[in-house]
Amino acid sequence: MSIQTIAVLSDIHGNADALVAAIAQVKTINPELVVVLGDLLTYGVQPREVLDAVDQLKSEQNCVFICGNHDQFYFDLDRGNSAFYDNISDFVLESVHWTHAKVADLPPLWERYPWCTRYEFGPILFSHANPYEYGDWSYVSKPEQWAPAAQNLRDNGFSIGVFGHSHRSFAVIVDADGRAENVETDVWLKPAAGEVLLLNPGTVGQPRGTGFTYLTIQLDGSEVKVSLPNIDFDRAKFCREIAATDLSKATKDKLVSFMEK
Repeated sequence: MSIQTIAVLSDIHGNADALVAAIAQVKTINPELVVVLGDLLTYGVQPREVLDAVDQLKSEQNCVFICGNHDQFYFDLDRGNSAFYDNISDFVLESVHWTHAKVADLPPLWERYPWCTRYEFGPILFSHANPYEYGDWSYVSKPEQWAPAAQNLRDNGFSIGVFGHSHRSFAVIVDADGRAENVETDVWLKPAAGEVLLLNPGTVGQPRGTGFTYLTIQLDGSEVKVSLPNIDFDRAKFCREIAATDLSKATKDKLVSFMEK
């Protein structure tokens, strides 16, 4: 059996500079599939450039597009639904409205790509946040959240779950008793029966402690190799672009602060 290679880009969040750099890196491994794991926009101030880069990626690679909670914000806005306003902070809401205005003359986001809420690839389940129902945006980012997620995957016949949403990359393996441990990246692994691999690509566009990363997965029969490459781009330039916008000072300061994490 030949090795299958998958690249996963998650939580791009309006950062075209990082996205273009990540795509250039992904092209060097020639993946069979690129999974865009959701949250294309908000926070970053290059929304049109992000959509252009994603359009180009879609034209050149076999892509799957999975809806994230921020994608759903724009789906809802374009359909006149603002119920989500009650559940997000002021700086996020300002960023959403700013972004929406910048792309208002373009086709609505929900029409632009062939979105799905989850995607299955052999033993792998891809979803933006977790293995649960769409619209449940609870995180799978802490040890107490790993065992239930792994059990859900196990019950549904999956041995690997790939979830973003937290903007923090990790790779852990959970045994049948719910015990989890970190796994080494860039080496071949052969999970034992009942073990579930949980993977988070981190974020292309807005880090929260683990830098700017994406995920690659290689499958060779029952063996798997995962990698979490760093993305190299000009953060200072990106921060200057945030500072140059007409967003409020409080929101600009908040968005720039994430670039330092």
